[in-house]
Amino acid sequence: MDREMKQEFNQQIVSFGKSCDQQTGLLHQLEFQDRLAALLRALSPNQEVALIWIDLVNLRREFSLWGWSGVEALVRGLAATLRSVVSPDALVGRVGDETFVVAMQASRNNQNSRKSIQSLVDALVPSRRIGTENSPEIAAGVAFFPLDAETPDDLARFASLAATRARYLKSKTVVGFEAEMNRLIMRDHLMEVEMRNGLDQGQFSLFYQAKVNLKTGQLLGAEALARWTHPEWGAVPPNEFIPVAERSDLIHRIFDFGLRTALTQVRRWREMGLHLPVIAVNASAANVREEDFAQSVKNILEEIPVGSTQVELEMTESLAFEDEELFAGRMRQLKALGVRIAIDDFGTRYTGFDLLKRLPVDTMKIDKCFIRGIERSPEMQSLCRTIIAMGDQLRMRTVAEGIETVGELDVLRGLSCEAGQGYLFGRPVAAEAFAGFADVPAAMRPELGFLAPQQLIKPEPVYRIA
Repeated sequence: MDREMKQEFNQQIVSFGKSCDQQTGLLHQLEFQDRLAALLRALSPNQEVALIWIDLVNLRREFSLWGWSGVEALVRGLAATLRSVVSPDALVGRVGDETFVVAMQASRNNQNSRKSIQSLVDALVPSRRIGTENSPEIAAGVAFFPLDAETPDDLARFASLAATRARYLKSKTVVGFEAEMNRLIMRDHLMEVEMRNGLDQGQFSLFYQAKVNLKTGQLLGAEALARWTHPEWGAVPPNEFIPVAERSDLIHRIFDFGLRTALTQVRRWREMGLHLPVIAVNASAANVREEDFAQSVKNILEEIPVGSTQVELEMTESLAFEDEELFAGRMRQLKALGVRIAIDDFGTRYTGFDLLKRLPVDTMKIDKCFIRGIERSPEMQSLCRTIIAMGDQLRMRTVAEGIETVGELDVLRGLSCEAGQGYLFGRPVAAEAFAGFADVPAAMRPELGFLAPQQLIKPEPVYRIA
């Protein structure tokens, strides 16, 4: 009898190990999928099932604070909480390391069902560990069978898409699936495939936008901007293809293409007699986070030397705000190569003076949202005055983005902003057209009110040579 009991006990342990996640006791992914499929098959025609997808967003931060034992304790605690708040007939599982899934009978159009789903997620925060209250960051989405999806796989996929949307919105509310989410993810997938083909087939090019001295109108440099012309779709806006590229490895190919093409063009311009002081290329946060980013830049600079022209990499302010140590380390590596660093879209994340003075930044680009209509906004004038003064104190060049009117230009001059770019001086154009802009610089347009050479206290160097 003892042997039979022991054998039965061992069989139960083996069975448990096959069906459940050993860390949490929840159903593991395959078992959850099988039981979900069985649950959906057993439903009567008027019944619905909700699948709630719960992502634990900040486990990496928790690991930094508490280590493996802390993360395991947190996950076990959250799993226990889930089991305690769901009904006995609900399915609760774990997918990977950072996701819980719950399947329960609920109706999409029933307000009480929605409240029950939200309260289930709300119960996961806060959690306590070693007497310390910590609130795990959670993103949750929900999809309903059969109104949103008619198969178990689609039900899980759609709930996951809704959770991804919740993470993007930083929403504490459970986000319901909408058909548009599926359309967008399929569009992004198609765009990624076409973008990969486009990079292989030469559909990408660079346009260049001038940066000018706001006092003299002299050309200070240019920003190189990636453009994609699809054979069927036509010109694809950067604000559509860049986010898709950033979610894949394609952003690294775009940066590599952009830097190589820009440096090659600088050399061609020099042969034509146009010496550009600075050429700027955009680097995304995904680029900068790569461990070999600085080495990649070094390799390209050695392969395509550009003489006296300085290379400037423009990086968004958000990266400095989110990971100062990483950002500062990459900047020091780049500065050792002689590369200038610009913070793009400055002001959108409120980077403070103390942070800026710790970073080896050469240029601050004031975001265009602060420039638009500045002549009618004392608040924006005051803000820009503070940013410009901060730049002066830190010996950084300030560049105002998106200048479109003479009124905006006049205000920025009055605030002693050194440089600017925008449609007022010229739209981004192909390399051939940009060379023509250098032949007729902004300084030669009297309506913009630039000082004549004899009025200058200190003449600007002339970058165009005979």
